[in-house]
Amino acid sequence: MTRKLLTALLCLCMTLSLLTGCGGGAIQEYEEEPAETAEKTDAPRETGGDEEASPADAEAKEEDEASSADADAEEEDSAGQTDTSEDPESPEAGGVIGRDTEPTPSPDPGLGYAAYEPDQVVATYDGDEMTWREYYYSLNYYAGYIQYLRAMGAPFSGWDSKDLDTTRTNAELVRSSAQQDMLSYRSLEALAAEKGVELDQDDQEQMQAVFDDGADSYGDGDGECTDEEAEAYEEYLDGQFIDRALFDRMSGISILSEKLFTAMYGQDGADYSDKDTLAYAEDQGVLACKHILLMTVDASTGENLDEEQIEEKKAKADELYEQLKEVQEDPEELEELFDQLMNENSEDTGLAANPDGYQFVPGVMVPIFETTTQDLEEYGLSEPVESDYGYHIILRLPVDPDGSFTGSGGSGAPLRTTAAQEAFFADLQAVTDKADVVWEDGFEQVDIAEIFGE
Repeated sequence: MTRKLLTALLCLCMTLSLLTGCGGGAIQEYEEEPAETAEKTDAPRETGGDEEASPADAEAKEEDEASSADADAEEEDSAGQTDTSEDPESPEAGGVIGRDTEPTPSPDPGLGYAAYEPDQVVATYDGDEMTWREYYYSLNYYAGYIQYLRAMGAPFSGWDSKDLDTTRTNAELVRSSAQQDMLSYRSLEALAAEKGVELDQDDQEQMQAVFDDGADSYGDGDGECTDEEAEAYEEYLDGQFIDRALFDRMSGISILSEKLFTAMYGQDGADYSDKDTLAYAEDQGVLACKHILLMTVDASTGENLDEEQIEEKKAKADELYEQLKEVQEDPEELEELFDQLMNENSEDTGLAANPDGYQFVPGVMVPIFETTTQDLEEYGLSEPVESDYGYHIILRLPVDPDGSFTGSGGSGAPLRTTAAQEAFFADLQAVTDKADVVWEDGFEQVDIAEIFGE
């Protein structure tokens, strides 16, 4: 699936939850597993059960996440210094708030935002003008994102090198990602107009509330936005290359995307059909199963149990399997007994969060778990198989459209929601493909090194 570039859009503009997972792949993959820090192991990238992340890695993972959160919270804004901070306009963040620390200067910052006038037209979308201000807004994010990846250990040999993608240079990744964002915004607005979806008075009030919350937080944070705070906040935003019009437009796009998605596919994709959801699952190779896990490692330390304890776990797994074998010809009875034994014996720490089992794409679970599930027919029962975590007894199940789903980038959302989102991405892309996009001379291939420095 090649739909990851717009994942980063969530950090760039508002909380466009419907657009998660859309775009190309290279940039997001380095965020998940930066070079020099990511090691090839049997454990998958997602967590939620013992078959998904080793106990030995649990503490390290928490530390990594904390470090990533700290890195994301740092700001490095200046005229040519990119911003790797959390989305400045996120409703959760209350807009751009509390950013009163001095930016760290770059030794070679480039021209930055000052390279062109804010209202310089860089392209048109079906005749609608797109300006340097909004173009730089996206370029600045992706350039900063690559800078963040470098800090996390990803390789960077210069803007003309292909460190993060085998087919595109680092500069091309920044340009194409930023351009895709701009076109996606326009396509969203165009599709909303076609479907008769528009922002109403309540939406306008919500947009104003986002601004007011940001202004108050930037000010004294007493819960009330004063005229002085609003004025100071607008001045601050302008210093971050975001005028009030762009701020409000991004706020509106966030709200509009959710309204449009709901109008087309129902709340959380509830109106997306079983047929289309299952077709999506088949296309993605989705597997569904439950399992009983008897751990051969200490969950608190990640260290292997002693041989006697491991032998006891193996004997227990064999005993449970023999009980299940007696009813395996009756799927209903088999699943009923499996649930009983699973709830009584399984040591999967993800069981409470996934009582109905797991639905996942290839590459998420450890190899032995995945291949064993693949080799089973629906309601097929496996003998105990051993992974680095212990002994698993697996019961393969039919795919459930409303069951929780874990894709290659994680999620946990219902499969139907994910499938509907993918359909929504395709709808937006179809609008983009039909649009008449004309770039002004020099802007489609804008010099990233000149703008952001070497």
